[in-house]
Amino acid sequence: MTGSHTAADAPDPLTGLLAEARRLLPGIIAVRRTIHRAPELGRHLPRTQQTVLRALDGLGLTVRTGERLSSVVAILEGARPGRTVLLRADMDALPQHEETGLAFASETPGAMHACGHDTHTAMLIGAARLLAARRARLAGRVVFMFSPPRSPAAEPST
Repeated sequence: MTGSHTAADAPDPLTGLLAEARRLLPGIIAVRRTIHRAPELGRHLPRTQQTVLRALDGLGLTVRTGERLSSVVAILEGARPGRTVLLRADMDALPQHEETGLAFASETPGAMHACGHDTHTAMLIGAARLLAARRARLAGRVVFMFSPPRSPAAEPST
């Protein structure tokens, strides 16, 4: 039948999303390695915060930084009203010496991202990039929260 379309004819929305995620992957890996190379302990994470801010720049998000913590909160407003969803990643490292021999190993003595927070932070940046590109199709708001640890017990001893 000429001119008739069925649901089976519609493009799969995940195909475009996966293709875009694959296109973004090298940049996300680079961000992760930048964070991994310069781990910070506790709640004062200025280098990590600046890396996140640079990675979110140009996405059209409303961005706020913490006043007493090195947090970043970025808000994506969808095209239509709807619910709010929060996506969160920790940014701090562990007080541990890295002996992996990786090309992007920690350059900070006594600190490393053995916890995976570098990966979580990079993945959240990737999610922000993917969703910002689809803003016109989103209902509601997405809040991206990049946080240092909540507990003072996570502070490095001096």
